[in-house]
Amino acid sequence: MKPGTHLCAAAWLALAGLPAAAQESVELKPSRQLAPSALARELGARSGSALSSTSQASQPSQALQAEQDSKPLELADAVRRAVARHPSIADAIATLAQQSGGVEVARAGYYPQVKLGMGAGLNNSGGSGAGRGRGNGLLASASLSQMLYDFGKVSGAVEQSEAQVRRQQAVVLRQIDAVAQQTAEAVVRAHRYQSLAAIAQEQVKAVEKVLETARLRAKSGLSTKADPLQAESRVESARANLLQVKSLLAQSRERLATLLGGAAPALVAPLPQQLASELRIDQAPDTSLLPDVLTAEADRRVAAAQLDMAKAQRYPTLSLDVSANKAMGGVNPSTMERNGMHHTVMFNLSSAIYQGGAMDAQVRSATAAEEAARMRIDTARLNAGDQARSLREQVAGAQARLGVLAERRRSIGEARDLYREQYTLGTRSILDLLNAEQEIHQAAADQEAVLHDLWESRIGYIGATGQGRAFYGLDNTTVQGMELLP
Repeated sequence: MKPGTHLCAAAWLALAGLPAAAQESVELKPSRQLAPSALARELGARSGSALSSTSQASQPSQALQAEQDSKPLELADAVRRAVARHPSIADAIATLAQQSGGVEVARAGYYPQVKLGMGAGLNNSGGSGAGRGRGNGLLASASLSQMLYDFGKVSGAVEQSEAQVRRQQAVVLRQIDAVAQQTAEAVVRAHRYQSLAAIAQEQVKAVEKVLETARLRAKSGLSTKADPLQAESRVESARANLLQVKSLLAQSRERLATLLGGAAPALVAPLPQQLASELRIDQAPDTSLLPDVLTAEADRRVAAAQLDMAKAQRYPTLSLDVSANKAMGGVNPSTMERNGMHHTVMFNLSSAIYQGGAMDAQVRSATAAEEAARMRIDTARLNAGDQARSLREQVAGAQARLGVLAERRRSIGEARDLYREQYTLGTRSILDLLNAEQEIHQAAADQEAVLHDLWESRIGYIGATGQGRAFYGLDNTTVQGMELLP
Protein backbone atom coordinates (compact mmCIF):
# COMPACT_ATOMS: atom_id res chain seq x y z
CA MET A 1 0.00 0.00 0.00
CA LYS A 2 1.32 3.41 -0.89
CA PRO A 3 2.30 5.68 1.99
CA GLY A 4 -0.61 8.12 1.42
CA THR A 5 -3.21 5.38 1.05
CA HIS A 6 -3.72 5.08 4.77
CA LEU A 7 -4.56 8.77 5.11
CA CYS A 8 -6.99 8.69 2.18
CA ALA A 9 -8.77 5.66 3.57
CA ALA A 10 -8.88 7.20 7.03
CA ALA A 11 -10.30 10.42 5.70
CA TRP A 12 -12.99 8.53 3.77
CA LEU A 13 -13.90 6.55 6.87
CA ALA A 14 -14.06 9.74 8.93
CA LEU A 15 -16.40 11.44 6.51
CA ALA A 16 -18.54 8.31 6.24
CA GLY A 17 -18.97 8.34 10.00
CA LEU A 18 -19.89 12.03 10.16
CA PRO A 19 -23.33 12.50 11.76
CA ALA A 20 -26.10 13.39 9.33
CA ALA A 21 -26.86 16.64 11.14
CA ALA A 22 -23.31 17.80 10.54
CA GLN A 23 -23.20 16.73 6.89
CA GLU A 24 -25.93 19.23 6.10
CA SER A 25 -25.19 22.90 5.71
CA VAL A 26 -24.95 24.39 9.18
CA GLU A 27 -23.93 27.91 8.25
CA LEU A 28 -25.51 30.05 10.96
CA LYS A 29 -25.42 33.80 10.86
CA PRO A 30 -26.90 36.13 13.48
CA SER A 31 -30.65 36.21 12.90
CA ARG A 32 -31.83 39.54 11.55
CA GLN A 33 -35.46 38.92 12.46
CA LEU A 34 -37.24 39.06 15.79
CA ALA A 35 -40.74 37.58 15.97
CA PRO A 36 -42.16 36.87 19.44
CA SER A 37 -44.76 34.46 18.05
CA ALA A 38 -42.12 32.42 16.20
CA LEU A 39 -39.80 32.56 19.20
CA ALA A 40 -42.58 31.24 21.44
CA ARG A 41 -43.14 28.31 19.06
CA GLU A 42 -39.42 27.50 18.96
CA LEU A 43 -39.25 27.52 22.74
CA GLY A 44 -42.32 25.33 23.03
CA ALA A 45 -44.41 28.01 24.78
CA ARG A 46 -48.14 28.37 24.14
CA SER A 47 -48.60 30.50 21.03
CA GLY A 48 -51.02 33.41 20.96
CA SER A 49 -52.14 36.35 18.93
CA ALA A 50 -50.65 39.82 18.96
CA LEU A 51 -51.58 43.14 17.49
CA SER A 52 -49.81 44.07 14.26
CA SER A 53 -48.89 47.13 12.33
CA THR A 54 -47.78 47.56 8.74
CA SER A 55 -45.96 50.88 9.11
CA GLN A 56 -42.39 51.05 7.87
CA ALA A 57 -39.47 52.76 9.58
CA SER A 58 -36.08 53.84 8.36
CA GLN A 59 -33.26 56.03 9.48
CA PRO A 60 -34.14 59.65 8.60
CA SER A 61 -31.79 61.81 6.61
CA GLN A 62 -30.52 65.11 8.02
CA ALA A 63 -33.04 67.11 5.99
CA LEU A 64 -35.87 64.87 7.17
CA GLN A 65 -34.55 65.09 10.72
CA ALA A 66 -34.64 68.90 10.56
CA GLU A 67 -38.18 68.76 9.22
CA GLN A 68 -39.20 66.44 12.05
CA ASP A 69 -37.70 68.78 14.65
CA SER A 70 -39.74 71.68 13.28
CA LYS A 71 -43.00 69.77 13.78
CA PRO A 72 -44.70 68.88 17.06
CA LEU A 73 -43.35 65.60 18.38
CA GLU A 74 -45.75 62.69 17.97
CA LEU A 75 -45.73 59.90 20.55
CA ALA A 76 -45.11 57.05 18.09
CA ASP A 77 -42.46 59.05 16.20
CA ALA A 78 -40.57 59.69 19.44
CA VAL A 79 -40.58 55.99 20.28
CA ARG A 80 -39.33 55.01 16.82
CA ARG A 81 -36.54 57.60 16.98
CA ALA A 82 -35.44 56.41 20.41
CA VAL A 83 -35.29 52.70 19.60
CA ALA A 84 -33.48 53.44 16.35
CA ARG A 85 -30.44 54.82 18.17
CA HIS A 86 -30.44 53.73 21.80
CA PRO A 87 -27.10 52.07 22.66
CA SER A 88 -28.62 49.51 25.04
CA ILE A 89 -30.47 47.94 22.10
CA ALA A 90 -27.27 47.89 20.03
CA ASP A 91 -25.54 46.21 22.98
CA ALA A 92 -28.21 43.50 23.15
CA ILE A 93 -28.02 42.93 19.38
CA ALA A 94 -24.22 42.62 19.51
CA THR A 95 -24.56 40.08 22.30
CA LEU A 96 -27.01 38.17 20.12
CA ALA A 97 -24.36 37.95 17.40
CA GLN A 98 -21.92 36.66 20.00
CA GLN A 99 -24.35 33.97 21.14
CA SER A 100 -24.94 32.94 17.51
CA GLY A 101 -21.21 32.33 17.19
CA GLY A 102 -21.45 29.95 20.13
CA VAL A 103 -23.75 27.71 18.08
CA GLU A 104 -21.05 27.44 15.41
CA VAL A 105 -18.53 26.45 18.06
CA ALA A 106 -20.84 23.74 19.42
CA ARG A 107 -21.62 22.34 15.97
CA ALA A 108 -17.93 22.06 15.22
CA GLY A 109 -18.00 18.93 17.38
CA TYR A 110 -19.70 17.09 14.51
CA TYR A 111 -16.72 17.64 12.19
CA PRO A 112 -13.26 16.09 12.02
CA GLN A 113 -10.54 17.71 14.06
CA VAL A 114 -7.35 17.96 11.99
CA LYS A 115 -3.99 18.87 13.49
CA LEU A 116 -0.58 19.43 11.93
CA GLY A 117 2.67 19.72 13.80
CA MET A 118 6.43 19.84 13.53
CA GLY A 119 8.80 18.79 16.28
CA ALA A 120 12.53 18.67 16.79
CA GLY A 121 14.54 16.87 19.40
CA LEU A 122 17.17 14.36 20.30
CA ASN A 123 16.45 10.73 19.56
CA ASN A 124 18.41 7.64 20.40
CA SER A 125 17.12 4.68 18.43
CA GLY A 126 19.72 2.28 19.71
CA GLY A 127 20.79 -0.90 17.91
CA SER A 128 23.26 -1.36 15.09
CA GLY A 129 21.08 -2.27 12.13
CA ALA A 130 20.90 -0.38 8.85
CA GLY A 131 19.25 3.01 9.03
CA ARG A 132 19.62 3.13 12.77
CA GLY A 133 21.56 5.83 14.46
CA ARG A 134 21.59 8.59 16.90
CA GLY A 135 21.25 12.36 16.45
CA ASN A 136 18.94 15.35 16.10
CA GLY A 137 15.96 15.22 13.78
CA LEU A 138 12.72 16.89 12.67
CA LEU A 139 9.43 15.02 12.89
CA ALA A 140 6.37 16.22 10.93
CA SER A 141 3.03 14.90 12.15
CA ALA A 142 -0.62 15.05 11.10
CA SER A 143 -3.66 13.72 12.94
CA LEU A 144 -7.38 13.49 12.30
CA SER A 145 -10.02 12.68 14.89
CA GLN A 146 -13.68 12.19 14.05
CA MET A 147 -16.37 11.65 16.65
CA LEU A 148 -18.65 8.84 15.47
CA TYR A 149 -21.12 8.54 18.35
CA ASP A 150 -21.23 10.22 21.74
CA PHE A 151 -24.75 9.53 23.11
CA GLY A 152 -25.78 13.17 22.64
CA LYS A 153 -22.86 15.15 24.04
CA VAL A 154 -22.41 17.36 20.97
CA SER A 155 -26.12 17.60 20.19
CA GLY A 156 -26.74 18.70 23.78
CA ALA A 157 -24.11 21.42 23.44
CA VAL A 158 -25.75 22.59 20.19
CA GLU A 159 -29.19 22.66 21.82
CA GLN A 160 -27.81 24.62 24.74
CA SER A 161 -26.17 27.18 22.46
CA GLU A 162 -29.32 27.54 20.36
CA ALA A 163 -31.40 28.06 23.51
CA GLN A 164 -28.97 30.77 24.59
CA VAL A 165 -29.51 32.45 21.21
CA ARG A 166 -33.28 32.30 21.72
CA ARG A 167 -32.84 33.76 25.18
CA GLN A 168 -30.82 36.66 23.82
CA GLN A 169 -33.46 37.29 21.18
CA ALA A 170 -35.98 37.65 24.01
CA VAL A 171 -33.56 40.01 25.76
CA VAL A 172 -33.40 42.17 22.62
CA LEU A 173 -37.20 42.29 22.53
CA ARG A 174 -37.28 43.17 26.22
CA GLN A 175 -34.77 45.98 25.72
CA ILE A 176 -36.72 47.39 22.78
CA ASP A 177 -39.89 47.33 24.87
CA ALA A 178 -38.09 48.99 27.79
CA VAL A 179 -36.75 51.85 25.66
CA ALA A 180 -40.15 52.27 23.99
CA GLN A 181 -41.90 52.51 27.35
CA GLN A 182 -39.32 54.91 28.79
CA THR A 183 -39.69 57.16 25.75
CA ALA A 184 -43.47 57.05 25.82
CA GLU A 185 -43.45 57.95 29.51
CA ALA A 186 -41.05 60.83 28.80
CA VAL A 187 -43.32 62.14 26.02
CA VAL A 188 -46.39 61.97 28.27
CA ARG A 189 -44.50 63.74 31.07
CA ALA A 190 -43.28 66.48 28.73
CA HIS A 191 -46.82 66.94 27.38
CA ARG A 192 -48.13 67.12 30.96
CA TYR A 193 -45.87 70.04 31.88
CA GLN A 194 -46.42 71.65 28.49
CA SER A 195 -50.17 71.66 29.18
CA LEU A 196 -49.69 72.81 32.78
CA ALA A 197 -47.42 75.61 31.57
CA ALA A 198 -50.15 76.79 29.18
CA ILE A 199 -52.68 76.73 32.04
CA ALA A 200 -50.28 78.60 34.32
CA GLN A 201 -49.74 81.20 31.59
CA GLU A 202 -53.49 81.64 31.24
CA GLN A 203 -53.74 82.06 35.01
CA VAL A 204 -51.14 84.84 34.96
CA LYS A 205 -53.01 86.65 32.20
CA ALA A 206 -56.35 86.24 33.97
CA VAL A 207 -55.06 87.55 37.29
CA GLU A 208 -53.26 90.43 35.53
CA LYS A 209 -56.59 91.33 33.97
CA VAL A 210 -58.18 91.38 37.42
CA LEU A 211 -55.29 93.58 38.64
CA GLU A 212 -55.88 96.02 35.79
CA THR A 213 -59.59 96.19 36.63
CA ALA A 214 -58.80 96.72 40.34
CA ARG A 215 -56.41 99.60 39.52
CA LEU A 216 -59.01 101.31 37.33
CA ARG A 217 -61.64 100.98 40.06
CA ALA A 218 -59.22 102.26 42.70
CA LYS A 219 -58.31 105.29 40.57
CA SER A 220 -62.00 106.00 40.04
CA GLY A 221 -62.66 105.78 43.78
CA LEU A 222 -64.98 102.81 43.35
CA SER A 223 -62.81 100.57 45.53
CA THR A 224 -60.04 100.85 48.09
CA LYS A 225 -56.31 100.67 47.38
CA ALA A 226 -56.26 97.30 49.06
CA ASP A 227 -57.82 95.68 45.99
CA PRO A 228 -54.81 96.30 43.69
CA LEU A 229 -52.45 95.13 46.43
CA GLN A 230 -54.33 91.87 46.86
CA ALA A 231 -54.42 91.38 43.08
CA GLU A 232 -50.65 92.06 42.79
CA SER A 233 -49.98 89.40 45.40
CA ARG A 234 -51.97 86.87 43.38
CA VAL A 235 -50.16 87.89 40.18
CA GLU A 236 -46.77 87.25 41.78
CA SER A 237 -47.97 83.89 43.06
CA ALA A 238 -49.22 82.95 39.59
CA ARG A 239 -45.90 83.99 38.03
CA ALA A 240 -43.95 81.91 40.57
CA ASN A 241 -46.14 78.91 39.74
CA LEU A 242 -45.48 79.47 36.03
CA LEU A 243 -41.71 79.53 36.62
CA GLN A 244 -41.90 76.30 38.59
CA VAL A 245 -43.89 74.54 35.88
CA LYS A 246 -41.48 75.81 33.20
CA SER A 247 -38.58 74.38 35.21
CA LEU A 248 -40.29 70.99 35.34
CA LEU A 249 -41.01 71.25 31.61
CA ALA A 250 -37.33 71.94 30.89
CA GLN A 251 -36.31 68.91 32.97
CA SER A 252 -38.75 66.65 31.13
CA ARG A 253 -37.51 67.96 27.78
CA GLU A 254 -33.92 67.18 28.75
CA ARG A 255 -34.91 63.62 29.63
CA LEU A 256 -36.70 63.32 26.31
CA ALA A 257 -33.68 64.72 24.46
CA THR A 258 -31.47 62.08 26.07
CA LEU A 259 -33.71 59.31 24.78
CA LEU A 260 -34.03 60.84 21.31
CA GLY A 261 -30.30 61.41 20.99
CA GLY A 262 -30.69 65.12 20.22
CA ALA A 263 -32.68 68.21 21.04
CA ALA A 264 -36.39 67.55 21.37
CA PRO A 265 -38.82 69.52 19.16
CA ALA A 266 -40.23 72.68 20.70
CA LEU A 267 -43.72 71.22 21.08
CA VAL A 268 -45.18 67.85 21.87
CA ALA A 269 -48.19 66.97 19.72
CA PRO A 270 -51.53 66.11 21.38
CA LEU A 271 -51.55 62.56 22.65
CA PRO A 272 -53.13 60.15 20.12
CA GLN A 273 -56.71 59.66 21.26
CA GLN A 274 -57.45 57.45 18.27
CA LEU A 275 -54.79 54.95 19.30
CA ALA A 276 -56.02 55.15 22.87
CA SER A 277 -59.51 54.23 21.74
CA GLU A 278 -58.10 51.14 19.97
CA LEU A 279 -56.38 49.92 23.14
CA ARG A 280 -58.38 47.06 24.64
CA ILE A 281 -57.98 46.72 28.38
CA ASP A 282 -60.94 44.39 28.88
CA GLN A 283 -59.16 41.33 27.48
CA ALA A 284 -56.72 39.08 29.28
CA PRO A 285 -53.20 39.52 27.88
CA ASP A 286 -51.39 36.66 26.12
CA THR A 287 -48.45 36.18 28.47
CA SER A 288 -46.71 33.63 26.24
CA LEU A 289 -45.39 36.43 24.02
CA LEU A 290 -43.99 38.58 26.83
CA PRO A 291 -40.18 38.98 26.68
CA ASP A 292 -39.82 38.05 30.36
CA VAL A 293 -41.75 34.82 29.80
CA LEU A 294 -39.78 34.05 26.64
CA THR A 295 -36.53 34.67 28.52
CA ALA A 296 -37.52 32.31 31.32
CA GLU A 297 -38.68 29.70 28.79
CA ALA A 298 -35.30 29.92 27.06
CA ASP A 299 -33.59 29.48 30.44
CA ARG A 300 -35.60 26.29 30.86
CA ARG A 301 -34.42 25.05 27.48
CA VAL A 302 -30.81 25.85 28.41
CA ALA A 303 -31.18 23.90 31.65
CA ALA A 304 -32.81 20.97 29.83
CA ALA A 305 -29.90 20.84 27.37
CA GLN A 306 -27.44 20.96 30.28
CA LEU A 307 -29.27 18.03 31.86
CA ASP A 308 -29.04 16.01 28.63
CA MET A 309 -25.34 16.78 28.38
CA ALA A 310 -24.74 15.81 32.00
CA LYS A 311 -26.50 12.47 31.49
CA ALA A 312 -24.57 11.85 28.26
CA GLN A 313 -21.27 12.25 30.15
CA ARG A 314 -22.00 8.91 31.82
CA TYR A 315 -21.68 7.09 28.49
CA PRO A 316 -18.60 6.52 26.30
CA THR A 317 -17.61 8.31 23.13
CA LEU A 318 -16.69 6.40 19.99
CA SER A 319 -14.22 8.13 17.69
CA LEU A 320 -11.98 7.38 14.74
CA ASP A 321 -8.39 8.60 15.15
CA VAL A 322 -5.92 8.70 12.26
CA SER A 323 -2.35 9.87 12.63
CA ALA A 324 0.78 9.96 10.52
CA ASN A 325 4.31 11.21 11.15
CA LYS A 326 7.46 11.40 9.07
CA ALA A 327 11.04 12.06 10.06
CA MET A 328 12.28 15.00 8.03
CA GLY A 329 15.83 14.35 9.18
CA GLY A 330 17.24 11.71 11.44
CA VAL A 331 15.46 8.61 12.68
CA ASN A 332 11.69 8.18 13.10
CA PRO A 333 11.32 6.89 16.69
CA SER A 334 8.21 4.87 15.73
CA THR A 335 9.79 2.90 12.83
CA MET A 336 13.43 3.23 13.79
CA GLU A 337 14.12 4.17 10.18
CA ARG A 338 15.95 7.18 8.92
CA ASN A 339 13.44 9.53 7.25
CA GLY A 340 10.86 6.90 8.04
CA MET A 341 7.06 7.36 8.00
CA HIS A 342 4.51 5.92 10.42
CA HIS A 343 0.67 5.64 10.16
CA THR A 344 -2.01 4.62 12.62
CA VAL A 345 -5.78 4.16 12.23
CA MET A 346 -7.68 3.44 15.44
CA PHE A 347 -11.23 3.21 16.70
CA ASN A 348 -11.28 4.61 20.23
CA LEU A 349 -13.94 4.10 22.85
CA SER A 350 -13.35 6.41 25.77
CA SER A 351 -15.34 7.04 28.91
CA ALA A 352 -14.78 8.78 32.22
CA ILE A 353 -15.22 6.09 34.86
CA TYR A 354 -14.85 8.28 37.93
CA GLN A 355 -14.64 12.03 38.39
CA GLY A 356 -15.13 12.37 42.11
CA GLY A 357 -18.92 12.57 41.80
CA ALA A 358 -18.81 15.46 39.33
CA MET A 359 -21.20 13.86 36.83
CA ASP A 360 -23.89 13.18 39.42
CA ALA A 361 -23.48 16.72 40.74
CA GLN A 362 -23.90 18.11 37.23
CA VAL A 363 -27.12 16.14 36.78
CA ARG A 364 -28.51 17.39 40.09
CA SER A 365 -27.48 20.95 39.28
CA ALA A 366 -29.09 20.89 35.82
CA THR A 367 -32.29 19.35 37.21
CA ALA A 368 -32.54 22.11 39.81
CA ALA A 369 -31.82 24.76 37.19
CA GLU A 370 -34.63 23.46 34.99
CA GLU A 371 -37.08 23.49 37.88
CA ALA A 372 -36.00 27.03 38.82
CA ALA A 373 -36.57 28.16 35.24
CA ARG A 374 -40.09 26.70 35.33
CA MET A 375 -40.79 28.70 38.46
CA ARG A 376 -39.47 31.86 36.78
CA ILE A 377 -41.91 31.27 33.92
CA ASP A 378 -44.80 31.06 36.38
CA THR A 379 -43.50 34.12 38.24
CA ALA A 380 -43.26 36.16 35.04
CA ARG A 381 -46.81 35.21 34.07
CA LEU A 382 -48.07 35.98 37.57
CA ASN A 383 -46.36 39.39 37.72
CA ALA A 384 -47.59 40.33 34.25
CA GLY A 385 -51.17 39.43 35.11
CA ASP A 386 -51.06 41.26 38.42
CA GLN A 387 -49.54 44.37 36.89
CA ALA A 388 -52.03 44.36 34.02
CA ARG A 389 -55.00 44.09 36.39
CA SER A 390 -53.69 46.89 38.60
CA LEU A 391 -53.10 49.22 35.65
CA ARG A 392 -56.50 48.33 34.20
CA GLU A 393 -58.12 49.56 37.41
CA GLN A 394 -56.01 52.73 37.32
CA VAL A 395 -57.20 53.42 33.77
CA ALA A 396 -60.84 52.88 34.74
CA GLY A 397 -60.50 55.10 37.81
CA ALA A 398 -58.85 57.93 35.89
CA GLN A 399 -61.51 57.81 33.19
CA ALA A 400 -64.24 58.09 35.83
CA ARG A 401 -62.54 61.07 37.54
CA LEU A 402 -62.17 62.90 34.25
CA GLY A 403 -65.94 63.21 33.88
CA VAL A 404 -66.32 64.68 37.38
CA LEU A 405 -63.45 67.14 36.88
CA ALA A 406 -64.82 68.32 33.54
CA GLU A 407 -68.16 69.14 35.19
CA ARG A 408 -66.35 70.90 38.06
CA ARG A 409 -64.34 73.00 35.65
CA ARG A 410 -67.50 73.99 33.75
CA SER A 411 -69.38 75.06 36.89
CA ILE A 412 -66.43 77.02 38.28
CA GLY A 413 -66.05 78.78 34.93
CA GLU A 414 -69.66 79.94 35.09
CA ALA A 415 -69.16 81.17 38.66
CA ARG A 416 -66.00 83.06 37.66
CA ASP A 417 -67.81 84.85 34.82
CA LEU A 418 -70.60 85.82 37.24
CA TYR A 419 -68.12 87.08 39.84
CA ARG A 420 -66.37 89.25 37.22
CA GLU A 421 -69.64 90.94 36.35
CA GLN A 422 -70.58 91.39 40.00
CA TYR A 423 -67.15 92.83 40.90
CA THR A 424 -67.43 95.32 38.08
CA LEU A 425 -70.81 96.36 39.47
CA GLY A 426 -69.38 96.56 43.01
CA THR A 427 -71.53 93.80 44.47
CA ARG A 428 -68.73 91.25 44.87
CA SER A 429 -65.37 91.58 46.64
CA ILE A 430 -62.08 91.19 44.81
CA LEU A 431 -61.16 88.24 47.03
CA ASP A 432 -64.15 86.32 45.70
CA LEU A 433 -63.06 87.03 42.13
CA LEU A 434 -59.40 86.15 42.81
CA ASN A 435 -60.41 82.93 44.53
CA ALA A 436 -62.66 82.03 41.60
CA GLU A 437 -59.79 82.65 39.17
CA GLN A 438 -57.52 80.45 41.25
CA GLU A 439 -60.14 77.73 41.52
CA ILE A 440 -60.85 77.55 37.81
CA HIS A 441 -57.17 77.24 36.95
CA GLN A 442 -56.68 74.70 39.71
CA ALA A 443 -59.59 72.72 38.25
CA ALA A 444 -57.98 72.91 34.83
CA ALA A 445 -54.63 71.75 36.26
CA ASP A 446 -56.33 68.89 38.12
CA GLN A 447 -58.08 67.80 34.94
CA GLU A 448 -54.82 67.79 32.98
CA ALA A 449 -53.06 65.91 35.77
CA VAL A 450 -55.69 63.16 35.79
CA LEU A 451 -55.68 63.03 31.99
CA HIS A 452 -51.94 62.43 31.98
CA ASP A 453 -52.22 59.98 34.87
CA LEU A 454 -54.62 58.11 32.61
CA TRP A 455 -52.06 58.13 29.82
CA GLU A 456 -49.28 56.97 32.13
CA SER A 457 -51.50 54.07 33.21
CA ARG A 458 -52.17 53.26 29.56
CA ILE A 459 -48.45 53.31 28.78
CA GLY A 460 -47.81 51.03 31.74
CA TYR A 461 -50.57 48.64 30.64
CA ILE A 462 -49.18 48.55 27.11
CA GLY A 463 -45.73 47.68 28.46
CA ALA A 464 -47.03 45.11 30.94
CA THR A 465 -49.01 43.27 28.26
CA GLY A 466 -46.30 43.38 25.57
CA GLN A 467 -48.31 45.50 23.13
CA GLY A 468 -45.73 48.26 22.81
CA ARG A 469 -44.30 47.21 19.44
CA ALA A 470 -47.77 47.03 17.91
CA PHE A 471 -49.10 50.19 19.60
CA TYR A 472 -46.14 52.38 18.61
CA GLY A 473 -45.90 51.02 15.06
CA LEU A 474 -42.67 49.06 15.48
CA ASP A 475 -43.95 45.74 14.12
CA ASN A 476 -42.87 45.03 10.53
CA THR A 477 -40.14 47.68 10.77
CA THR A 478 -36.36 47.49 11.05
CA VAL A 479 -34.73 48.58 14.31
CA GLN A 480 -30.95 48.90 14.24
CA GLY A 481 -30.70 46.23 11.54
CA MET A 482 -33.18 43.85 13.19
CA GLU A 483 -36.54 43.25 11.49
CA LEU A 484 -39.36 43.17 14.03
CA LEU A 485 -42.27 40.87 13.27
CA PRO A 486 -45.44 40.18 15.30
